[in-house]
Amino acid sequence: MLVDSHCHVYAYRLDELEKFKDILIIGVAEDYESSIKNLEISRNYLNIYPFVGVHPWNLKNIEGQEVEKTLDLACRSKGIGEVGLDKRYGKKSLEEQISVFKIFCEAASEKNLPMNVHALDTWRECLNIVTSYNVKNVLFHWYTGPLNLLEDIASQGYYISINPAIIIQAKHRAILEKAEVDILLTESDGPYMYRGMDLNPLKIRDLLRTMAAMKEISLEDLEKVIEENFKRFIR
Repeated sequence: MLVDSHCHVYAYRLDELEKFKDILIIGVAEDYESSIKNLEISRNYLNIYPFVGVHPWNLKNIEGQEVEKTLDLACRSKGIGEVGLDKRYGKKSLEEQISVFKIFCEAASEKNLPMNVHALDTWRECLNIVTSYNVKNVLFHWYTGPLNLLEDIASQGYYISINPAIIIQAKHRAILEKAEVDILLTESDGPYMYRGMDLNPLKIRDLLRTMAAMKEISLEDLEKVIEENFKRFIR
C-alpha cells in the first residue's frame, strides 16, 4: 500500500477521507481538539493511524493544562505528533518550546510510542533531545535540514519523510539524493497549499515515481521499501 506518514486528517471532510482508503496514513494533530478528532476518525477508517500532539506554532494559544490533556490521550493513540521546535515561525521562545517538547519526548519514551517531529531550523536540537530521552522511533517530517545530519539520523534508526514539494524545492531534492532509502517515508502534509501545490494524500503516487527516478530504482521496489519502513516506524 501507499504510505502518507504525515497528514492532518482531522481537517478533511469525511467524503474526502473516503478517497484515501487505499493509503496508510498517519494522522497528526496540532492541539487537543484535533487529537480528539484523529482518534474519532480512526474508529471508522482502519487505514488511519491517529497521533496526538501540540504543534509548536500553537503553543502561543495553549496553556499547560491542554498539553497535559493531550498527553492523557496518548494511551489511545498510535503515536505522538505533530510536536517539536521551530525557530522560524514559532511564537513562543525556543526555551518554552523545548520545555513542552521534552514533556512529549518523555511520554513517547515511557510509552514506547513513535514520534512525528516538526523541526524547522531546529533539526540538530530536536535530534539531540529525542536521543537524550531514548525515543525509539522518530520521524523528522518534510526534512530540509543539513545533509551532514542524515548519517546521525540513520545511525539512530530514525526516519525522514519526503514531500511532493520535492519537484519545486531544490533543498528537498538534495536531501533525497543523499539519503539512504531505508530511512525514507513519504508524506503529503495535507491539506496544505505550498507555492501553488495542493498537497494531499493522492499526490503520493506521483511522489513515488519522482523518488524512484531520482534514486534509480524500480517503482515497485521503492514502494516495498517505504511500506516496510512504515511498519517498522509505526510498530
